[in-house]
Amino acid sequence: MGKMTESKKRDFVSQLVVIMEQNEQLLTDKGFNPQEKIAALKQEMTDADAAEARQREAAAAAKDATRTAQQTLDVAYTNASATVDLITGLLGKKDNLVLEIKKLRNTERRPRSPREASE
Repeated sequence: MGKMTESKKRDFVSQLVVIMEQNEQLLTDKGFNPQEKIAALKQEMTDADAAEARQREAAAAAKDATRTAQQTLDVAYTNASATVDLITGLLGKKDNLVLEIKKLRNTERRPRSPREASE
C-alpha cells in the first residue's frame, strides 16, 4: 500500500481522537487513560494546522518574490537592450563592438567545430 495522503492522515488522527473520547470509560476500565493522549493528539493537530498555514504563507511569499524578481530582470533586460540600440546608433550596425555585443543576446550556443576547438 502506498503512502497515506495528508488528508487521510488528518482524518485518521481526528477519527482516533473521537473514538477515544467516545470510549474513554471502556479504555480507562482496561487500564488506559486516554485523556493525555487525546490532549496530545489535539495539540499536535493544532500545531500541524499552524505549520500548514505558515507553509501556505511561505508559498505565497515565494510566488510574490519570483514575480518581483522576474519583473526586475525584465526591466534590466529592457534597459540593456535600449543601451545596445544606443551604442548601435552611435557606432553603426557593422562596427565590431556592436557585432560582439549582439552576440551576447544569442542564447543558443552553436557547437564548436573541431577546427575552432583546436585553436
